[in-house]
Amino acid sequence: MTRFGIIGGGLMGHGIAVTLARAGYHADVFDNDPAVLARLDDRVGRSLARLAVPSHEAQALADRITPVGSLPELAKNAQVLIESVSERLAVKHEVLAAVEACSAPEVPVWTNTSVLSISAIAKAMLQPRRLVGVHWWNPPYLVPLVEIAPGADSDPALVTHAHELIAALGKTTVRLHRDVPGFIGNRLQFALLREALHLIDEGVCEPDTIDTVVRSSLGLRWAAVGPMENADYIGLDLTRAILGNLAPWLSTRTTAFPTLDRLVAAGDTGRAAGRGLTGWSSGRGGEVAERLEAGIRHNLRPEGSRS
Repeated sequence: MTRFGIIGGGLMGHGIAVTLARAGYHADVFDNDPAVLARLDDRVGRSLARLAVPSHEAQALADRITPVGSLPELAKNAQVLIESVSERLAVKHEVLAAVEACSAPEVPVWTNTSVLSISAIAKAMLQPRRLVGVHWWNPPYLVPLVEIAPGADSDPALVTHAHELIAALGKTTVRLHRDVPGFIGNRLQFALLREALHLIDEGVCEPDTIDTVVRSSLGLRWAAVGPMENADYIGLDLTRAILGNLAPWLSTRTTAFPTLDRLVAAGDTGRAAGRGLTGWSSGRGGEVAERLEAGIRHNLRPEGSRS
């Protein structure tokens, strides 16, 4: 059975390890920050508790996740290496150069970038054919989707290998024909966010109103019927007519985002700062995290079992 090595033990890295362990795989995890690595067992334990895994099963799953103290030690046993470090191109370049220096050339490398170009990340590698974009969604042990994309120089056989391995985990896999920054999901998500910010910038509504509209309409519909199916459902002639009327009024901003720029400049960066587009009172972060996971679980339950 394939043994995985994960570089990065934070939010996504530990969550990917939990996903692999639940599928019966072993995952070694390395992080260059000793403090992050020291918290790995605790993070894994809390994630398994959120999944309501019985204690005797949780220990068996946790035993499949091993923290290791160096990148060469990680690479020594890994048959697939997963890069899950911060979304900064320079950091990924540094990590992947180090990965190549201590791993066998036949070992595939998956990058868990969510927004960067796979081809741009691969420029740090002597063998860019090894790199495949494998984007897991947070939390990876709950969200079924994994997006898989090649870089310009990725070996097609390694892309197929990644697709087959991920599908074997029971994940919903999509395979992109080519490399685009943001894959599919984040491009759609941030297109909507750009328009939401535009409505706020134009004085149309408040941030809370945006959330109310999405949660009480689009969010309810999209879990059942996607936008392409809905376009067919209402008719492409009507869809074309609506776009013709509405598209000229939609935001096309690519640089300045006034509301966002003002808040960031003031240090009001959201949950961690206690204030952002909305207020973040003490304890709200935990409540939102619980509500988010509960909502995902609800939508994943079979239709007849929802209440």
